Amino acid sequence: MLVLMACTDNQDILAQTEAKGVVERDITLHSTILGRDMKYSVYLPAGYTTTKQYPVLYLLHGYGGDQNDWWEYDDIADDADAMIAAGEIPEMIIVTPDGRTWMYIDNCYGNGINYEQYFFEELIEDVETRYSIRRDRGSRAIGGFSMGGYGALRYGVMHNELFCYVYAMSSVIGGYGAQDMGDIIGDYDPLQLPGITLECGDRDYFTYDNREFSALLTSLGVTHEHIERSGGHDWTFWSACSPKILSKVGSLFTASDSGIQSIRSDKHQPDIYGLDGIRRNGLQKGLNIVGGAKIFIQ
Repeated sequence: MLVLMACTDNQDILAQTEAKGVVERDITLHSTILGRDMKYSVYLPAGYTTTKQYPVLYLLHGYGGDQNDWWEYDDIADDADAMIAAGEIPEMIIVTPDGRTWMYIDNCYGNGINYEQYFFEELIEDVETRYSIRRDRGSRAIGGFSMGGYGALRYGVMHNELFCYVYAMSSVIGGYGAQDMGDIIGDYDPLQLPGITLECGDRDYFTYDNREFSALLTSLGVTHEHIERSGGHDWTFWSACSPKILSKVGSLFTASDSGIQSIRSDKHQPDIYGLDGIRRNGLQKGLNIVGGAKIFIQ
């Protein structure tokens, strides 16, 4: 009996450590806006079920890549499996769309292709209808590298009501047919913006651009994280970022999943905002109940 129980326990532990998510590749979405079929790929955590809803992380590839770069050149699916199994992050869905070479904007270099409109009017709706995904801001994050870093920054800033975090690696800051982020960021209230991480290697093409953009964010009072470490513009560098991306957004997703809403505040400003962008000045320190939601302020 004891031997049988021990074996059963070991089997349970083995099953938990070997639990693997599934990457569904090359899902086809016909875009009316673009007038063509587009593809995206999706990571679903082990045991995915439609009986519950999951947070979602959108990851954008670089120039010349496609929707499968993250699965072919990176171990992020294995990272997610291991971190979920260890209880370090909550179960989440990861979406990697195909952005071609269009800088994730509309009419790049006058090509007449409205990719940004497609992303927000068709792609997100298709993903979040096809899969069981929570649609609140606190359950949606975005990241990317190079061209995809620019797309992540642009989307997180200009559509800040949709994303709780932006993780931009080796990011293009401007050019290549796209408006400079330095010219965009000043039009937005720092307290309305999602959290931002800039991570770039010290031998990257965009090292100095990221330094200057970080300095601009600081001057504008935009709370952010700037990481510069040894590395170049390659998958060796980006792959080392992947666990950090998962950990960062996972901490926010956990707060959202628990029903306790995270609060952002600026010590230089009297205003307090929730991740949903709603002003929460009337709240007190400690646990508050607003419309049935739990909001905790330290």
